[in-house]
Amino acid sequence: MRGRWRIGDQLTRRGGQPLPVEVSFDDYVEDIAENQLVLTAATRLLRLPGVPADVVGRLGRVVRVLDGVTAIPVGAPVPVVRPDRRNARYSAVLPLASLVLSGASLEQRAGSLVGTGFLVDMWSVFEDFVTAALREAFRPYGGELVAQYASTLDVEGTVKIAPDLVWLVDGEVQACIDVKYKVEKHGQYPNPDLYQMAAYCRRFGLGEGWLVYAGEGCEDVPTILLGGPIIARSSVELDRAGDVIRLDFCRFSAQVVERAAGGAFRPASTIADRNALTHEVEFLR
Repeated sequence: MRGRWRIGDQLTRRGGQPLPVEVSFDDYVEDIAENQLVLTAATRLLRLPGVPADVVGRLGRVVRVLDGVTAIPVGAPVPVVRPDRRNARYSAVLPLASLVLSGASLEQRAGSLVGTGFLVDMWSVFEDFVTAALREAFRPYGGELVAQYASTLDVEGTVKIAPDLVWLVDGEVQACIDVKYKVEKHGQYPNPDLYQMAAYCRRFGLGEGWLVYAGEGCEDVPTILLGGPIIARSSVELDRAGDVIRLDFCRFSAQVVERAAGGAFRPASTIADRNALTHEVEFLR
């Protein structure tokens, strides 16, 4: 007989018959939650680039040993495994597998206080900041400053482009601005930024494009491409007062409008407001 004989069930269900026997037993199979967690974590780690060869070998052995275990699908809830005497052998690997599947990391604590941290994509934050500031700066000139303006680069419409900002007036692109959160290398900013802006200018028939970088050190010296447009580069120094940064955006927008439209969209009230803001910022300095 396998398992534990349930005498009460035998008497009530079988009427005292000797066979079949009512028993309870544990069926030990491999496809349990513990093995599913380990297999899924190992499989995902194998997909990461740059994993050392010896680690890849050990992860591969884990996957082979757990052949027949069901992997947890992407997006499916991760089973919660409570430690007990039956899974004591998994005590070291289960927390590590849970970290992998939750996208978390190890935490080394020093002290009794624990704070909550978070990560942000700084390029996205900077792009949103510049977009909001330039929309305010362009408002007096009319038109519309559109973010992520969707268009195509080829005749068939298969090569998609989306400049960070374009200034539309009567439905026509008058200026194109791309925002970059990058650090200069070898004393200059990446050449691919120039290639990208040159393609935008060619697509919209513009004679000049604008690149806006975070930080300082970017000279406002335009780059004149052979047979192509002029690419102007500017930088936003984020460690200064808000009014000073606001003034820089006002000056930048005035420069873009003047180059793009020859001053036709520059109202006199805007000049007076900008002069007043200039005096105010100089006083704050």
